[in-house]
Amino acid sequence: MKASAPDLRMRAQTGRSRSLTWAGYAVFVWSIAYMLPHLYWALDGKVGLSLLKPEISASSEWEMINWVASGILTAAGFLGIAMIYLEKRKWLSWSLLAIICAGCAVATSHGIYGIGYRALQIMGAIETDSGPFDMKQHAYVLWDLLLFEPWFAIEGILLGVLGWCFMNKPRGRRIWSTLCTVGVLVGLITGLIGVRFA
Repeated sequence: MKASAPDLRMRAQTGRSRSLTWAGYAVFVWSIAYMLPHLYWALDGKVGLSLLKPEISASSEWEMINWVASGILTAAGFLGIAMIYLEKRKWLSWSLLAIICAGCAVATSHGIYGIGYRALQIMGAIETDSGPFDMKQHAYVLWDLLLFEPWFAIEGILLGVLGWCFMNKPRGRRIWSTLCTVGVLVGLITGLIGVRFA
């Protein structure tokens, strides 16, 4: 017995709601998990500073950088939740989608560029600020490659997935994928010419 058109629509809507919920909570958990160390450092915590470039953690702006990062990451996390519960308020959801698309482009391109750049430094194709890569002197390069830059890439991908799950029609999903891809390419190109947004 064939399912009626309303049944099919209801199943599609349920599947969309489930995937949107998972994507929203994934963005929330991933963002808040990365916010916590920034909040800790903003409150003058010292654990984990050895993973960072010494000049950064010793700079006078270090505390402010972490407060700003904590705020942005908290906002990103709650964007994920907002897209689940504000689904019916189209005008607000579409405004948030623009922010999510920008976040996807910036975070993904930052992560991809950073992974590539740090890998080239470790291989010796590019020097660090203080000469060729040396494990003892430049451990932060390895931590950047293995921990910090992948976080950016995954955050960007999760934001892209969140927007994709919000769309309920193939055309909308194609447009979303195109916008995110173009945004990532623009981010990579600006990175290559020396402009990074994060």
